[in-house]
Formats: sequence, structure tokens, C-alpha cells
Amino acid sequence: MGNNKTLLTAITSLLFSITQTEGALAQGGALEEIVVTAQKREQSLQDVSAAVTAFSGSQLQESQINNIEDLQVLLPGLTFGNDFNFAKIFVRGVGMSSSFAGIDPSVALHVDGAVISQAAAQFTSLFDLERVEVLRGPQGTLYGRNATGGSINLITAKPTEDLQGYSRLTLGGEDLNIIAEGAVSGPLTESVLGRVAVWRQKRDGYGEHTGTGKDIDDADKLGVRGQLHFLISERVDNLLSVEHYREDENSRAVKFIRASFPDTTNPGLQAIGVPDVAAGSRDAGGDFVPLAELDTDSFTNTLTWEASDTVTLKSLTNYRDFSNLLLQDFDVSDTVNGDFPPSVTSTTQLQTIDTRQYSEEIQFLYNSDKLNGIVGLYYFDEQLDSGIAIGRDPLGFRDRSRVIIDAELDVNAYAVFTNFSYDLTDALALKLGARYSHEERTVETLFGVASPVATAAVFDPLKTDSNSFSDFSPEIGIEYRTAGDVLLFLTYSEGFKSGTANLGERSPTVIEPETIDNLEMGLKGTFLNNRVQLNLAAFVYQVEDAQFDRTFPIPVPPFFSARLENAAKTDGRGLELETRWAATDHLTLDFNATLYDIEFDEFKSLNPLNEDLFGADSTSVEPESLAGNVPRNTPEWTYNLHAAYEIALNSGATLTFGGNVAAKGEQFYTEFNNPVLGTDAYTLVDANLLYTSGDGNFTVNVWGKNLEDKQVLSGAFAISTSRTITGTYLPPRQYGVTLGYKF
Repeated sequence: MGNNKTLLTAITSLLFSITQTEGALAQGGALEEIVVTAQKREQSLQDVSAAVTAFSGSQLQESQINNIEDLQVLLPGLTFGNDFNFAKIFVRGVGMSSSFAGIDPSVALHVDGAVISQAAAQFTSLFDLERVEVLRGPQGTLYGRNATGGSINLITAKPTEDLQGYSRLTLGGEDLNIIAEGAVSGPLTESVLGRVAVWRQKRDGYGEHTGTGKDIDDADKLGVRGQLHFLISERVDNLLSVEHYREDENSRAVKFIRASFPDTTNPGLQAIGVPDVAAGSRDAGGDFVPLAELDTDSFTNTLTWEASDTVTLKSLTNYRDFSNLLLQDFDVSDTVNGDFPPSVTSTTQLQTIDTRQYSEEIQFLYNSDKLNGIVGLYYFDEQLDSGIAIGRDPLGFRDRSRVIIDAELDVNAYAVFTNFSYDLTDALALKLGARYSHEERTVETLFGVASPVATAAVFDPLKTDSNSFSDFSPEIGIEYRTAGDVLLFLTYSEGFKSGTANLGERSPTVIEPETIDNLEMGLKGTFLNNRVQLNLAAFVYQVEDAQFDRTFPIPVPPFFSARLENAAKTDGRGLELETRWAATDHLTLDFNATLYDIEFDEFKSLNPLNEDLFGADSTSVEPESLAGNVPRNTPEWTYNLHAAYEIALNSGATLTFGGNVAAKGEQFYTEFNNPVLGTDAYTLVDANLLYTSGDGNFTVNVWGKNLEDKQVLSGAFAISTSRTITGTYLPPRQYGVTLGYKF
């Protein structure tokens, strides 16, 4: 770690010295300005005193970015894992470790300002977007829903005043990938604008279910969004957005890596069932073909009133209904385990989640020559139902499963937040923000376990717990713009993630919140006649009472125990670099990199791969110290290099050659830093060739992703029930052609 600190200092000094000089001019055109709304007003990205990365809709389309998992290829500081159908988004080593419903993601995902509260719902595809903005570090003084790690904001394309639209068709790949998408937008009356967008993907599977020969990890997705923009007056308008998204696939099931205890002679520790695939295969066994279903409907209404030239009032109302189902076999083999009465060896899991969330956000926006900012009021209500059943056939005979866990979680929250910046001089500005949050949570759990001779699970008495939390989180910052128009900023902020309960725990307790103190300094500059952009951010943070969910084996039914605790204290520091260079009239280069030094300062936990947990004296096993270990999904270094070379044809059309190299260092999917539950450093190479007609209306994009066909583990889990280590993988090599037309 000491070498990293030295390197951080050296890079910081070098980059600072670069900003003080203007060397020989490069040949090339000026870079386009990127406009974002990360601070609730339109600003150039280079004027935002925060670590923000933005991607336009065209960038996402050209790079075939179709979901949050794909986004990490363009953004080095973002990592995405997946297990048990939960999105594991990590930013700067802060993310969600739990594989049970009810725990808030540490990285919030917003669609047009409305949060998607559950990690299981964050797989929504990125279709018909104007841009994506990713903010790193704690967020709470600008957004209704607070987060400790960061925020990903999806800004959808809006209705237009003139008739326009587009259509795109993607074909290709060994897996017969078909994506059809399109939108039409324009005026319906003089005062009403409309837009409708549709996105549909159908793809064969990356692997095979060994028991039936059917495809697994296929794609069957549909997204539809409709918008009506009512122009009520010159100063009042209302945008209504309705979205439906669904998936119905044989996907998201875990794959076999190895037996948890491969060398054991103890029958109680041996893997249940003999896997029918080799370790690392994309194929999977199981008593049943894996099944993943997702269905969500969202209604968002945004009413905006420009009360004056400086004051705007906005109401953001959202309702989202979400449900999903996952069926998978923990022993990942075709060995049929158990029958009726339920057997202790039955390992097929059924997981269901149903949520209904409602939020209301009132924003008071003030923008003048010197003072700019927001005051917000926020209310959030959520009802979540979680069901887990483990048995021979929990989908067909759920009530006869050997383990049944039914849980409900009610969330009621409100907040007041504000963030203002004031220009003290032409060069110096002061930024002040604060947030007061209050949350109440109530959990009810019905936990049932069957013995080998029982005909159905016997339930414990209903367990309930509730708790409420209040938090005040300040933010203070200084912005300084040099004579050379370089922005320097220093910001101290605090973040808060509410306490909650583990909905897979036998006796759940609503634990305390997770908090973060974050100090960040940054530099943003544009040089060489607007041909070079350089952004640098350095941060130091400390997370207190970090929420960690652990599942570990026990020697008696149900043979696993889950526990959510405020288990850790984490120290983090790092450096993030983003550069863009218009090297010539034809060539543009982007280079982004991160270097992190993040580790646990305090953390003790039982190791799920400790054989003594299955012994007669399992209660005497002492927790291991994880101090000095790295959080999961947190590589020490990452980088991304993107190049685009454009050639003008005599016809007026253009050819653009694009290439992308994304690399990440070694990372783990367990806080114990066990290499078996992790992945070595890897590099992914993508490329595309884009033809654009002279009028810009017709495009042909020939593309390839993961060209070297790397098999990269994206998540791993030691399953106590079946004594197996399993995981999920990033997609294999993909290629195809996308035809586009716009009018």
C-alpha cells in the first residue's frame, strides 16, 4: 500500500504541473461541450465541482451499452457484480454486499430524478436515453434519496417540438442476438408534445442446462416508455412519463466453481450432488432449468413552474411497482435431491420479491449571477414482500419446502436538503449544503424449517422488529478558478444510509445506519485551445458502521444462518483521472484511470469456508479479523482507453473506427479476500466501425465486444446449503451489425 501512496503523490504533482503550462499546440478541432444537470441546473461538465462522468445517448449506442453491467466497460471507477439476482454496484469500494432483499443499495440509481430503491430492480435497460451521469462519493444534499457511494442518473430523451424519430435493428453473434428499438416524438397539439420509445431484445443463451439441453443465460427483454409534455403556459409545464419493463429468461442462476471443501473426508462437508460440468463452465446443471422473471411499471410526473427569472418550483412524483422471481439449484448438478416428505438435501431455491414504492419531491431552485442552489423536501414510502423457499420443487409445491422464509419490510422516510453555491469573487466561490433525514423501518418474518420426516415446514412464531433513525449530514466546499480557467475545488461531505433488516434472517433486527465522511479535492481544466480536457479527483473517506450481510454454515437444519450487522469500519483513499484529447482533426482519445488504497480498519467475521462451523463445537468458533483486507468488487487499479478515428468520404459520409480497452486489477467477491471467490486482473477489448451517411440519417455500425472472449467472473458465493462455491460471469465475445435510421 505504501507504494500506492507514493505513486498517488507523484501523479498528482505531475498533473498539476501540466495544468500550469500550455505546450505546443496539437493539430485538431475543439472538443464538444458536455452539459449535465448533476447539480440540478444546466452546467458544463467542466464547471461542476464534483467527480462526475457523463455519457451521451449516441456514445452508449455506438458502444452497445444496453444495461448497467455494460457501463463499467466505459467507466473504470464503477464495478458491477451479480449474485442471487441482485445488482452489486460499487463505486470507490462502497457498495452493497447483501444477497437478500431490503438492504438499500449504497449506489443509488435514478431515472429522471426518481430513485429505483431495490438492487434487484437495477437491471433495467438503458434505452432511449439523452445521457447518463455518474456521480462518485456520498450524495444527499442534491437528491431526494441519499446514498453513501454515489449516484447513477439516467436522463431519458424527452418529447420534441418537431416531428422526429429513429429506428435501429441489431443482428449478430453466435447466440443470435436481436435488438429492435425505436422512438417517435413530436407535437400532438399546439400545447401537448408526445414521445413513445420501444426496446426489445431476444437472444439465445450463452450456456446450456445439462439436464435438458435448453439454453441458459438467454435474453428476452422488453422496455416501453411513453411521455406527454403539457405546455400549460410560458412558465408552467408538466411532463408525465410511464414506463414498463420486463424480463422472462432462463438466466441469472449461479454456475459451479468448485466444492467448498474439496479435500474433506467428512460426509457432512461434501458437496451435495456431483456437478455435471467442469469448473468455470458457462453451462449449469440443476433439478430444473433456471428461471428469472422481472416486471416493473413506473409512473413519474414532473410539474415545473418558473415563478420568476431566478426562481423555479418543481414537483417530482413517482410510483413504481416491481416484482421478480428467481429459480435456481444450489448444488448446480442434475442430481435430484430429495422428494416428499422434504429431504434435508433438497437444494432448489425459489426467491420472489414484490415492492411498491412512492415518492414525492418538492424542489425550490434559485439561480442568479452569484447565488445558485436548491432547497428540497422529500417523502418516500415503500412496502416490500420477500419470499424464499428451498426444497425439491419450491415452484410447484412451495408449501412443502424444507425452508420457507416470508418477510415484509415497511419503509417510511422524509428529508429536507439544500445545496447552494455563492460567488465571493469572479474566481472564488463557496458551496454549502446540508441534509436532515428521518426514517422508520418495520420488519416481520415468518421462518419455517422442515425435519426429514415432516410433510411441511414448521414455522417459528412471527418475529417483528422496528426502529427509527435521524441524521444530519453537512457539506462544505470551496471552488477556485485560476486565470487560466482551471477549476480547483475542495469539498467535505457526509453521507447516510438508513438502518435496515436482513429478510433472510431467522430473527431479524433492524440495525443501525451506515455513515461516511468524505474529503475530496479536484481539478478540472481545458487546454490547448479546447483540444484537451483533464479532470483529476483525489479523495479520502471513512465509513463507519458499514452494513454487511454474512451467510455461514451451521451443522443443523436449515444448515445455514444469515446475519446482517454493522460489522466494519473502512478507510479509503484514491486518485481518479479523466482525460480527453482531440489529437487531430480526425482522432479523439479518451483515457480514464483510477488508483485506490481502500481497506478495512475494523472487521471481524465468521469465515463460511471454515470447516469447524460444521463441527459439534461450532458455537465456539471465533470470528476472524479482516483488518487490512480489501472490500469486495474493489480493484486496486483500473483504466480505460477509448479511441475514435473519423474519415470523411467523397460522398459526404463518414467512417469512424472506434476501439476500447478496459482493464481492472485483481478483485474479490468476499471480504475474506479468498482468491477462489475472486478474479485475476483482466482486460476487455471492444471495437466498432461506424458508417454515417452524408445527411446523418442512416448509420451502419459493425461492432465486437470482448473480442478475446475472456471469461471473467463477476460475482461469487459460497453456498452453505450445498457446500459449493458458485458464481456468475460477464458475457462472452459478442459481435454484430446495427442498422439505424432517423428522421
